[in-house]
Amino acid sequence: MRPSIIHNGARPSFSVLILALLCGLSLATTVLCLSSAPTTPYAPPSVNNLAKRYPQGVPNTANPPYTCITIGECQACSALQVKTEDSCKDTHNRQRIECKYDDPKNDEDEELKIRLPTYHSCLRVKAVEARRFAHFLSSNVFMALFSGILMMWRKRKLAAAQYRRMARRIGIA
Repeated sequence: MRPSIIHNGARPSFSVLILALLCGLSLATTVLCLSSAPTTPYAPPSVNNLAKRYPQGVPNTANPPYTCITIGECQACSALQVKTEDSCKDTHNRQRIECKYDDPKNDEDEELKIRLPTYHSCLRVKAVEARRFAHFLSSNVFMALFSGILMMWRKRKLAAAQYRRMARRIGIA
């Protein structure tokens, strides 16, 4: 069995290879790029140091004593928030949440209510993703226009050179 240069022996799909070739990458570059990419899917960072984040204690992380619902959209964190807030450290994005204790007795205790999380990490900010997509699309349109103009200029230049050679052979010029 011959060794594979693809990471973990995974083979790229035919459509990935065709897409990469259409984008101007050579087959070797495509294979090398795909070989350096991990094949495991992205998983959000695990919750570390629960005792620090929730001083009241979370006895079972799979089944916390409170229920949270998201409010609003994912937002990018500022540089200061990334350094100071736990919800911004993992992905540099955060989303507002509203949490309530499952036990009605805990809802009445103001000290415990203050310690409930108000934000959690989220993966993508819609505005940032839209801006990145617009940048990608505009750069592709620019490259297509530039390539088209360059191709037409070269075609005209080669046609003029061919016309001059033919005119020299016939004796017109």
